Amino acid sequence: MLSQFYCLCLSLLLYFFVGVTWAEEGDCRRLKRADIEGRLSTKTPYRAIANYDETPPKYAGCHPTRIWSIIRHGTRNPSESVILQAQNRLSEIKNRILDQPNPPICTAELKKLRQWHWMHLNATEDEKLLVAEGEDELIDLAERMQRRFPDILPELYNPEWYYFKYTATQRTLKSAESFATGLFGRHRIHTVRYPPPLHEDPVLRFYKGCGKWKTDVDKNPETLVNARRYLAEPQMRSAVEQIRSSTRLPDLQPEDVQLMYTVCAFETAWHRPRRDSGSRSTYESVWCNFFDVAALEALEFFKDLEYYWNDGYGYELTHRIACPAIADMFASIGSSEEKQQRRANATLYFTHSGTLLKLLAHLGLARDNKPLTHKHFASERLWRTSQIDAFATNLAFLRYDCDEEKPQVLVLHQERVVRLPGCPQDKDLCPLATLRRIYAKSVDHCDREEMCRVKAN
Repeated sequence: MLSQFYCLCLSLLLYFFVGVTWAEEGDCRRLKRADIEGRLSTKTPYRAIANYDETPPKYAGCHPTRIWSIIRHGTRNPSESVILQAQNRLSEIKNRILDQPNPPICTAELKKLRQWHWMHLNATEDEKLLVAEGEDELIDLAERMQRRFPDILPELYNPEWYYFKYTATQRTLKSAESFATGLFGRHRIHTVRYPPPLHEDPVLRFYKGCGKWKTDVDKNPETLVNARRYLAEPQMRSAVEQIRSSTRLPDLQPEDVQLMYTVCAFETAWHRPRRDSGSRSTYESVWCNFFDVAALEALEFFKDLEYYWNDGYGYELTHRIACPAIADMFASIGSSEEKQQRRANATLYFTHSGTLLKLLAHLGLARDNKPLTHKHFASERLWRTSQIDAFATNLAFLRYDCDEEKPQVLVLHQERVVRLPGCPQDKDLCPLATLRRIYAKSVDHCDREEMCRVKAN
């Protein structure tokens, strides 16, 4: 009995120090892909939340005649600072894990960690460039939207019917071209016309030239106070401890854990599952392996707090300045009846996360009853950036002309019908006149210059 006891103790010690299980090598991953993909905040790949039901919505006596859609660019490379942190700090963490006598991961993952690096990325030249997965996201999105609405998204390009616009960035240009590829085919996209892109586009990037928003919100240290306070909350502290335990690096700091989460997110977004013989994906980020679900959820909430206060409901000014986009939407879908220059039937804009989040808040979508604070982790919340602002996030307003009713509007977010506050909540279509009345201030009192003026002390 004594010898059996010593053998059991030895086995347990080996399990603790060697960090492997008696399971098969193929079972060494800790999380399923689905557990990871839907918890990556604004770096969530669109495939994790896309609506694959392509059934055309039908409303008796009504048919779609115009569409105005604003779309975030697809999956991209990280910023210059994240690339540099990965190449330096994360490489240090990698080496410290590998330098342990018995690294705390299974053999297959150990090999991946040894091979891991981001030296293929040039921090200056490659930052924020759209990647192949981002192109596929926009192509696929365009194909699904066209199958749902073939009459307003025809396969043949006509510059009088279509109006495309993007910001002065490679990622939105390539997103626009990819969407056009999905609509018209790769051999026809060279005919698509685009107006000159603007860095501070008043509709597509209305916040860029807004001095008051920059000083009062974006550069205001108080904006992120809830995110900073959350670092001391039990859920975040537990997440940091979990990563310290899974790496056996007890001195890892919260910013190290955030870096690991960010790299996990980008590498997951870059590589959609390639299934062969019904097996799992051929590529998984090795950094995701150090997280459990609770830790991912804690990091996701940290990002939700940041975006809520910087780009969402945290400050009224943040979403008020989205009024130029709302005014443009009404000018587009209402142009056939209002006394103004006729607009294209399909207006398609390609822009950024900051635009979509502010616009969603302006519309009253994903709004919780109380402001989101560092104490609300356990609460059910609507503001989940993984759901509302993934890569290729999209918002669309479709005008429907009807036989026996005045014009109606169908609103889609992430390809799903949403019913805006103030519109009928028992049906999908909202009367255009009702919508115009709800957002009258956005059209009639949208003095962006006044809103954004920095007043002298």
